[in-house]
Amino acid sequence: MSTSARERRPAGAHARASWERVTAALEKAVGAGRDSGSWTKYCCPVHESDGRSHNPSLGVKYLPDVGRTKVECFADCPDTLVLERVGLQIADLYDEPLHRGVGIGGRRAPARATRPAPVSRADQAIAAAGLAQVKPSKDYGRQLGRAETIATYPYVRPDGQVAGEVIRKHTPHEHGRKKEFYQRRWNSQSGRMEPGGFPAIPFQLPAVLAAVAEGRTVYIAEGEEDVLALTRAGVAATCNAAGAGKWKPEHARWLRGARRVVVIADHDAPGFRHADKVAQTLTGLVGEVRVVQARGGKDFRDHVLAGYELGELTPVPGLDYRTPIDKAGVVASAGEAALTAGTAASPTHPPRTPDLDGGSPDMGLFLSDDAPQQHHDDTVDRIGGGFAQLIRMLMTEMMSRALASHQARKAALEQWQRMEDQRRREHEAQLEAQRKAAETALAKAKKQGWDHLSRSQIAAALQEAVSWAPDSEIATRMAADLSEHIRGRWGVDVDLDTGKVTVESATPQMVAQMAAAERERADASRLSTAQDRMVAMVAAEEIDESVKAQLYAQIEQWSKAPTPQGLTALGTKLKEAKVGEHTRARFKFVALYLGGPGFAPPAVTELGAGPVQASAALRATGEPLVDPGEEVKNRVDTMLMDYQSRLRHGLPTLEVQARLADAVSVMTPEDRELARDRGKMIRANPAGNYKPLWPDHVDRDELAATVRAYAALAPSVEARIARADGLDPQWALDQRDRAEVMRTRIDKAIRSGKGLAPLEKDQLRAVLTDIEAGKVSVPDMLLADDRSAAAVDRDRADEIAHQAAAINRRELEEILATSAAPEGTARNVRADIDRVTAEQTRLAAGRISLRDYEGTEADDRLLSGLIANGVPEPVRNQVKKHLDATREDSAITGRQARRIQDRWADRRETVQVARAPKDPAYDSPERLAALELNLRNAGLSEDEVRQCLAADAGRAKPPSAAVKAKPERQQRLTTPGLGVAMQQSHHRSGPDKDFGIGA
Repeated sequence: MSTSARERRPAGAHARASWERVTAALEKAVGAGRDSGSWTKYCCPVHESDGRSHNPSLGVKYLPDVGRTKVECFADCPDTLVLERVGLQIADLYDEPLHRGVGIGGRRAPARATRPAPVSRADQAIAAAGLAQVKPSKDYGRQLGRAETIATYPYVRPDGQVAGEVIRKHTPHEHGRKKEFYQRRWNSQSGRMEPGGFPAIPFQLPAVLAAVAEGRTVYIAEGEEDVLALTRAGVAATCNAAGAGKWKPEHARWLRGARRVVVIADHDAPGFRHADKVAQTLTGLVGEVRVVQARGGKDFRDHVLAGYELGELTPVPGLDYRTPIDKAGVVASAGEAALTAGTAASPTHPPRTPDLDGGSPDMGLFLSDDAPQQHHDDTVDRIGGGFAQLIRMLMTEMMSRALASHQARKAALEQWQRMEDQRRREHEAQLEAQRKAAETALAKAKKQGWDHLSRSQIAAALQEAVSWAPDSEIATRMAADLSEHIRGRWGVDVDLDTGKVTVESATPQMVAQMAAAERERADASRLSTAQDRMVAMVAAEEIDESVKAQLYAQIEQWSKAPTPQGLTALGTKLKEAKVGEHTRARFKFVALYLGGPGFAPPAVTELGAGPVQASAALRATGEPLVDPGEEVKNRVDTMLMDYQSRLRHGLPTLEVQARLADAVSVMTPEDRELARDRGKMIRANPAGNYKPLWPDHVDRDELAATVRAYAALAPSVEARIARADGLDPQWALDQRDRAEVMRTRIDKAIRSGKGLAPLEKDQLRAVLTDIEAGKVSVPDMLLADDRSAAAVDRDRADEIAHQAAAINRRELEEILATSAAPEGTARNVRADIDRVTAEQTRLAAGRISLRDYEGTEADDRLLSGLIANGVPEPVRNQVKKHLDATREDSAITGRQARRIQDRWADRRETVQVARAPKDPAYDSPERLAALELNLRNAGLSEDEVRQCLAADAGRAKPPSAAVKAKPERQQRLTTPGLGVAMQQSHHRSGPDKDFGIGA
């Protein structure tokens, strides 16, 4: 017994006497146990006593409330057999076992006749079948490889929603493959699968419920593979998760009212016990329960593989109520309980009467109300005549039923043949459609040009071509073309006949040339995509066709030589062709966003003043490329979850309400109404289970982070695997799996994610192509919505501010390093210099205004520190002059940064004002009443409510008028976007007013 197990001893004279007795016997028989939660686990002395390594399956636990020890084998070995193997009895499980033969006053009581322990019906059936009471464990030997997922079995609710999955994995060992099963459940909050069990739901529940409703027979097997085999046989079938012994009454209740249920028992001891348990839970719930087994093999799959049909399943004697055990064939084992002692247990699942469940043919005759009633008579002739009449009617009934049975089998066979023909035709039509789709996709890829495809696209095309080659001449030709292309592009030879892949010898120079060629292909793919977008924009313009042709040629010229000068010439041509300013701005943005990350230097100007940056070009388009109402949907769902969590835990919600009000202000009225209703539902019941309103919309922040992580991880992992130097091979494989998961998420977002603009999907595809070409950098502007672009401009402003502050600091330290200043002055005033540098950085980044900077008195503190350190006045004057100049420069840079952020905020406010509810009017009594209600529900005091109402009364116009009348260079006194957010939160009624008060 383990040390921790022996330390858990209760007080009292007889406390844990049974525990000591049982654990001592187990230690002597199978060795020490180990703690596992509230249990202590040992190897089972029945099926794990062979001395080999096992995962212990016998649990022992002390029950102090009843003063006894519980022993349970989780492989279903009988407790009596476990105790017998270690020399104990049932009485030894109690702290104070009853001793036979001792009466009152110490006198020996008369011996009682010993009764054999009751034997379950399952154990009797196991003995009658000649099976071992315990399923022997298999020694798989040493593990040879990693576990591989073989199949995934979804368990769905009646409405078709997935509740969980069972994952089947195989692990190769020396003596075969070891099967393992894992469960995971669906988390509706996160929208993902997570490890753990799920509710007791039968497999293929919707089909089972349909069969019960239609009065068809339902089959219950032990595992999912048997259920799928039964389904292919054309019947309704089900099972429970986790295999034998895990069927619960909760599973049985789903079959209530079924006409007949057939339980198929696996041909071993656990299978018989499982089938008996299933049959007992169905007693009283269904019309009839039959228990059958495979005629050949262990389970139904073996039965089918042996050539038998569904109707050839055989009843299990002792478990099937119509098939009793042949007593003459039962031989009890000396090492097991007397399974044949006493009478056989009566079945707990008898059939209902035939008028309820159809009964069996023999029961139908003798229980039918139409059968004639015969009476005894004293006359022998009358007895004989009555008996003959009975025999005649019996034979007539049997012949009628035989003919009906034949006709039913013939009709069933014909129906089955028709169904098979229909399924074959549907399958052939489906294959034909798939073949044509594959041929079309391959032809389209070839027309695009193999050189323009990335390596993953080439690999996918080769897989598609090879898989369809036996059935398609087009696919055969495509496979040969791809093989030649792969040989010439990467030096890899693919044998289409044998599937063998070899690598040609290549010098380092050849490898470098191939890498450079891949990068050139990636750049060419970007430019080709940008060219297609530009041509589509020109085609949509209402200009002369000859002018369009000239513009097409100019675009082609730019795509072949994507220089800033070419972009300038293209802009000039567009302007001369009288292409609108909005379209020209879109042209500039497409060129910089898709085709420009590798060619446009920051200082080049074109199509207007200012640096050539994708974010600047997007600002010039005048309206968002991505609808802010679509971009915000995923974040609104996240904020609603945060709001619910805070309400449920009693935390303040005012801050998340303000963020929600700001977010929904850019939504369409319909979407805003959905969000408002969900907020009301959450407020009414914070503990409810609510699904996301827009579950398919992409989480843009998570997607961008995944792309950047994939760009950093994938090339390094591939380089490690390609070297094959034996260093950390398992790490490389694990990281490759991690990179594949990231790639799958990105591909899914591109393929089916909602909320992404076509240009953004083009950018993501181009980035993946860049990564496959060996590039690890990702464009700063990965997504093209206004929020992401504003973040790019903000980061760029911060970077410029840090660089400028670092230069200013270096110049300041050079002034203090002259011989005119005392030695060590810069070191002595380092804290003051740090403060000046930090505040100038904030000023240059637009985080604070010049007035805020002056309020910090950072310059004055530095000058005071110089005086304290004895710096002469001429040096101090130089420092002051330097501080004045750098402060002005930083203020100018900061104003530019704030002006850029104001532009983004103005675009957002334009959308907010356009989508704000128009009624009631701004100064109407209804709006003022709604405002007062919002303020009170937000938790403000009476004085605060009056102050807010008075401030609101001082506004003569709605916020939209203020936005339109704002001067071009008016300085914003609040955080960009906050003004309208507060207006939407506190100064508007309508569908979104609830978010101002806590929906």
